[in-house]
Amino acid sequence: MSVKLDAIPSPVAAIWRETQRLAAVERLTLAKLLLESVLTERPDADAAWSALGLESFQRDWDNDEDAIYDNWREYYGVSSR
Repeated sequence: MSVKLDAIPSPVAAIWRETQRLAAVERLTLAKLLLESVLTERPDADAAWSALGLESFQRDWDNDEDAIYDNWREYYGVSSR
């Protein structure tokens, strides 16, 4: 397989060169592990971080202190056109 390493970030290219030394079975095992880590672990981790962020944003966005700005057009005397 011909891969253009100049189009790949250098850390990835370095890892790619190292994997070429592995036997086919070892490369297949590595590919399986990498694919599983992307398909199973990351979405769960990303979803957890997103949920935490959204929860915090909701608390900041919807609070009594800033409720006066909910009707900002009225507060600042701006017409709705």
